[in-house]
Amino acid sequence: MLSVDEITSLHLEISSYCVASCPMCPRNFYGMKYNAGYPVTNVGLSDFRRVFTSEFVGQLNRVMFNGNLGDFNMNPEAVEIVEYLRSNNQNLDIEINTNGHSRDLKFWRQLADSNPTVLFALDGLEDTHHLHRKGTSYKRVLRNAEEFMAAGGRATWKMIVFDHNKHQVEQCRELATQMGFSNFKTSNDGRDDAYVFNDDGSHSHTIGKPSYNKPPDAKTLMRWKNENDPFIETEPKKNITCQAKKDKMIYMSSNGDISPCCWLGFSPKTYDENLYHGNEQLKQLIGESKINAISYGLAEVLKWFSLVQDTWQKKTFKEGRLYRCDLHCGKN
Repeated sequence: MLSVDEITSLHLEISSYCVASCPMCPRNFYGMKYNAGYPVTNVGLSDFRRVFTSEFVGQLNRVMFNGNLGDFNMNPEAVEIVEYLRSNNQNLDIEINTNGHSRDLKFWRQLADSNPTVLFALDGLEDTHHLHRKGTSYKRVLRNAEEFMAAGGRATWKMIVFDHNKHQVEQCRELATQMGFSNFKTSNDGRDDAYVFNDDGSHSHTIGKPSYNKPPDAKTLMRWKNENDPFIETEPKKNITCQAKKDKMIYMSSNGDISPCCWLGFSPKTYDENLYHGNEQLKQLIGESKINAISYGLAEVLKWFSLVQDTWQKKTFKEGRLYRCDLHCGKN
């Protein structure tokens, strides 16, 4: 599917730690703090350098930090990892997605020195931001963004649009311009139908208009959704055109597992199979394959990608066609 020499882009999760409890993130139960079904870990600088050698970094065009479960800035060596990348490739496009809440002002000044583009997740103004970015401080994110930009950093205001904040889009755009953000981006990514719960499991608030009845607590909701997951009975699309293969990109999770993309990055070897649709399929497909680059090296773990590509010829999910590949890269 891809050889080491063909790779030009990386999609990285260097930490699975996060201060936020965004309700549609599988690292928690719909806004509750912690789901013990996944490992909490960081990629260390020494392991990062061993997996991605200076020669390999030199061939890259783009590196994007945007984890499935964790936030970039929670890794204690985050700045050093970015500095390593920049020192080995002055032309590298480095993009960092973050909720922007954590670390002190010195961190943000140092990060600016390596010339990345940082996308700060700001989902509205102060009265709406916390409804989705639960656990983060709107004022603190703005403070950190200001410090980063004052040190010469390029920042983007990235806003997910919901029913509860759509009336604020233009206000946010104007504020981003006033503050010196280089860009303002909005997205509608389907995270608009959730009941949000407190840490004790009680209902906090609702985002959008969920199509299912409100359960008594978050764990009941998680169990209900898993027991009623209909994906195995749905009709596959005709063709799969792999975007990661087209982009010559691979994904690494915070424990060092390598996948073709983030959609396959919830490894069933380390993550609870109930966290994400189709994990049981992946578990069976991977089997005893070596997928951890820290343990086996990049060239060795890329071999399992051929197993993924072989499933695209299967006609049904029951026969082994990967649900996630079909869902995200399938076309009729």
